Order: sequence, then structure tokens, then C-alpha cells
Amino acid sequence: MALELYSEQYWLPTGVLSANTPAVVFPRDSNAFAALFADQAGTIPIPNPGITTDGTGTLTFYAAVGEYWVHIDSETFLVNAGLSQTQAGYSTGVASGGDISPSLLDPFSVTIEPLIGYIVDNIGETSVKPTIRVVDFPGGEFQLDAPGMLRTVTYWTMDATGAVMQSATRPTPQQYRQSLVLGLSVLDTGAGMILEAQTLPTILPQLANAHVDLADSLGPFSILGNAIMPAGVGLSIAKAQGTLFSRAAGYVSGGVVTDNPNIVTSPAASPAIIRRIIRTALVPTPPPVLTVDPANYDLAGVLTPIPGGPSTSSVQRVYLFAADTPSLRIAVQYAQTVYASLQIAVASISSGQAFEPAPVTQLGTLIGYIAMTRSCTDLSDPAQATFVYSGRFGTP
Repeated sequence: MALELYSEQYWLPTGVLSANTPAVVFPRDSNAFAALFADQAGTIPIPNPGITTDGTGTLTFYAAVGEYWVHIDSETFLVNAGLSQTQAGYSTGVASGGDISPSLLDPFSVTIEPLIGYIVDNIGETSVKPTIRVVDFPGGEFQLDAPGMLRTVTYWTMDATGAVMQSATRPTPQQYRQSLVLGLSVLDTGAGMILEAQTLPTILPQLANAHVDLADSLGPFSILGNAIMPAGVGLSIAKAQGTLFSRAAGYVSGGVVTDNPNIVTSPAASPAIIRRIIRTALVPTPPPVLTVDPANYDLAGVLTPIPGGPSTSSVQRVYLFAADTPSLRIAVQYAQTVYASLQIAVASISSGQAFEPAPVTQLGTLIGYIAMTRSCTDLSDPAQATFVYSGRFGTP
């Protein structure tokens, strides 16, 4: 059983320290006296009842991690041994204010607006109550130091006393936890003036929404599996089982809230039901089919027969969606460029050529490419088609 430290100072209602005052401690959900110890190893029991505050009014003991009722001087307090769930989630950062901008008075200075921030030390060897230092900064003007006058980029941070610091290097992970990161300034060393100051704090409000911001910006992506391949002879494709990250797509399953809201299992399909799409939104939604269409391509948003001989080729893109309905899980987007041969089409995939994804693809992830000749009748024939797999963050 892991023991955690509890230590807190108490005052009497008169404002006098509650020195040498008897106390009684119970687990929150029990009427049995809590087992208390004087050491973390649990080898020195403390009598309970019998424990008292010390001469400074501080009650100290080790106990199993959890919540306890402390009865002292006819008062009752709900306390934690170890970190409470709330305390365990505390972070260092800026709660409000702190905008940094070029000074209007001095070309080598920045203006830092008033801010409220918190610097949290919760990395002790034991899960003790974290030290939280409030930084109530009134704002001010700060000039670049001598090294800062000679470099382009300067990073600005603040310690627990409100002292402003400058650095040539990006703050480390440790500094993000031990100080307030404010932002950076950009100096034109030739013109002798700060051109830009960017506010870049750790923003404490709405931390959960910061995850949403990141997840939605990255978009869904394939984690494992989901390989595409020919489904035998013909123009059908198959998809292997895999996992897919799609924020909140698994939050509810079968009408029940799950504890795995973001990672969805995408079942195997052979042949896969697909929908053929072009760059523009189509009304009605393209119908589900079982084959790709090698003979056409997307010419400026218009489905058009591919010109040229039988070896003229195109590259179609395969997108996967975290949909409950099987016929909505895979879309294949027509090519927007044609190539003289299959080999040139395959080489184009890594060339970074411009491509306009259909709007619906924002909800899915690119899992692969199918390069094929306009005359293709068998995707399993390497002379007619080549499957190329996309990385985790496929780029169109």
C-alpha cells in the first residue's frame, strides 16, 4: 500500500494558530479510524485518536492515498492524502492577459500587458500537495538585453517572482513547467527595431478545447492496418481491417457512451463498397458501387472520358471514413490529371503535384492511391494497375 503525505496548518476561529490541538481522522467513506503513520514506509504508527497538531498548528501524517475527514477543534475538514484529482491536473501557464507587442516608445523594447499566471510544482518524489505560485504581473516595458540586440529572435519568459527573462533558444519542456512562457520577438538587426512580437503562452482556460483544435486540424488518420489491394480479378478493391483516429467518432456506439471515443476499428471489406467522388460536392450523393472507374477523370469538376491510347493512365485516391454505415466508409476520388503511361502516373504520386480534394474528404483520411490505365480491366494485373499506400498523414 502506497502512503502519501498530508501536512497542513490550521487556525482557531479566533485567528490564533491551532497549536497542539487533538485531531481525529476518518476515511471519507468509513466510520473506522484511519491508519496513520509518521513515515512513508509505514513502520511508525501514529495513534488515532491521539494525533495532534504541532506547535505551529500543523497536522502531519502519512496515510493511504485518498480523501479523509479531519475533525479538529469541533470543526470538520475534507482533505486529501496525496494529490486530489483536481490538483493532479494543474498546469503551469497563463490564465489571462500577457499580450506581448513591440513597444511604441523604444524600437528595442516590447510591451507586456498585465497577466495572471500560475507556476505549479507537482513533481515531488511523493504525491504531495503541489506548490502553486500565483504570478500577478502589472505589465511593463522591457528592452532587449545586450545579446538580444545582436540576434533576430528572442524568447520571453517570466519566473514566479514576475521577473522577465530573455533567451536565444526556444523554451524547453522543463521551462514550460517551471516558468511562464510569454512569446517571442523578431528584431531587424539592420534597421535596429523590433518588427514583430508574438504572444505564445500556455493557455490555461479551455484546455480540453485545445485538444479539439489540434485533433480537428490534423484530421482523421489511419493508425494501423487499412491496407487496400485488389479484390481478386476485376475492378473491385479490398480493404484490410485497421484502426482509425477520428475525434469523438466512437463517443457513442449502439446508443451507449464508450470509453474509447477517438479510436475506431474499421472492419475489413472484400469487395469494398465504395462511392466515386469528384472535387465538387455532388447532389445527390454518389451511389454505392463495387468497382472503380478507370476510364474517366475529373476535368475541372466535370467527369470526363480519359483521352489517348490504352496506356494513358490516372491516379485515383482512396479515402476512409469512421462511418457506422458500410456504404459510407470508403470513397474513391477521381484523378485530376492524366499521364502517358502507368509508370509516369505512379511516379507522379510523390511529386507533390497540385490536387484538389473533395470537401467530404475533410472528414476522412487518405489511405492509398490506385494508379491504373484507362483500359484497365483487372486491378491485380501489374501491367494495368499499381496500388500505392499512404503514410499516416497522407498528403493529396
